[in-house]
Amino acid sequence: MSRGAGGRPTLPEAIADFLSFSRQTSGAVEELRRFSLGQWEQTLTWLHNAGLALYFLQKLRDAGAAGLVPMSVLSRLEKNRTANQQRVVHMAEQFRCLNQSFDNAGVKFAVIKGFSLIPQFCRDACLRHQADFDYLVDDRSLPAAQRVVEGFGYSMKKRSAEEFVFAMPSARIPATVDELYCARAPHAVELHLTMWDSELHGVPLARPRFHVDRTIFHHWQGLVFPALDEEDAFLLQVIHVLHHIFTYWVRMSSLLEVGYFLNQRAHDSQLWNRIEARVGDDLVLREFAVVVTEIAAQFCGAPIPPTVRIWGYELRPAVRVWIDTYARRCDFGSDPLRRFNFFPCTKLILFLHQQYLPEAKSRRRLTLFRLLPFKRSVGTEHSTNNQPSFPRQWRRLYRRQHLFRRLIFHLTAGLRYAWEIPRWRRLNRIARHLAPLEGREVGAGDISLIRKL
Repeated sequence: MSRGAGGRPTLPEAIADFLSFSRQTSGAVEELRRFSLGQWEQTLTWLHNAGLALYFLQKLRDAGAAGLVPMSVLSRLEKNRTANQQRVVHMAEQFRCLNQSFDNAGVKFAVIKGFSLIPQFCRDACLRHQADFDYLVDDRSLPAAQRVVEGFGYSMKKRSAEEFVFAMPSARIPATVDELYCARAPHAVELHLTMWDSELHGVPLARPRFHVDRTIFHHWQGLVFPALDEEDAFLLQVIHVLHHIFTYWVRMSSLLEVGYFLNQRAHDSQLWNRIEARVGDDLVLREFAVVVTEIAAQFCGAPIPPTVRIWGYELRPAVRVWIDTYARRCDFGSDPLRRFNFFPCTKLILFLHQQYLPEAKSRRRLTLFRLLPFKRSVGTEHSTNNQPSFPRQWRRLYRRQHLFRRLIFHLTAGLRYAWEIPRWRRLNRIARHLAPLEGREVGAGDISLIRKL
């Protein structure tokens, strides 16, 4: 585990220990007591960006430990929770209207993520900050679905072959983090044809094929809507997390929600038999499940199901080295374009991504593109250009600052990646030598030995 000065956990790490499903709460409480008001205030932004603020507040309540957080910090968290409760009510009504309109228009769809995660991945929707509605739609239903969304006043902001993103043109950008929780803070509607962009990542997935014909009726707050069954919902979360890992930043709340699911269902053998059947002989998807599950175990002490543990024994040495050497470090990196870090470890994710590209040429192409990306940030362009109340000179300044931050990030993260290459190669040589000749792959205990070497 990455630690702060003197080997003691940083405040984000102490919060992660406190949120753990398996570690001693009492010890984590004592660690939290030693941080100053200034450290708490500096960490608030990380808490919000990581999606953990309201989960942390609820755990404080459950543990009767609210008093260990400075009053000013606790007050802000309480206000955010109250605002988010109102936001959930507002979004639930919009969600109901969208679903009803889809039904009336004959759209074949399944709700993914968002409210469909309650209660399997999150016990209460008010603990999540939801920024969009996600729908998996049938190809033939896409035109009708677009008409429905546009009929509610949303306009298309981004599109690809597999994803269509809509937002309200009049939505005002929140001026502070606290405003993100307000009922009227912006949200998007995303229509998905598939859930994994093989062209973007260069990694083909044979399975699973998520489809609107393979759904169940999900019940939440008096609403009934089509959603994926449990095994597909888990695999979708795996793919969702890997997508964000490969694009450099995953919200830690996604890992916590995977951990919550594992904590509830790790020993449900029938469920894991069904998941194993859905994975089939797709070795890439199997490894993805191992990577995400083990990262969730590192982050929040989630139990690893026996099926996934068996898959982990067959993990290739390089993937094992990455999980046990770099995953924790990359998880605790802040959003790379929002907060500056000296020599961020974000691009060390390339070591993992390269393992799933079949050809040396494609690995070189990916590495070059990710180290020296020339594509501008579409999201930033939309977020500033579509704000009538945002002064023109401020938009220009914001874009310049954003581009400057991107330049600094890519330069410093690239240098960090280059600096780490010799160590990465050395660890992999050792791992390959440690693997016995009969074919057993390197395990976590072997990695501990590698680190000592």
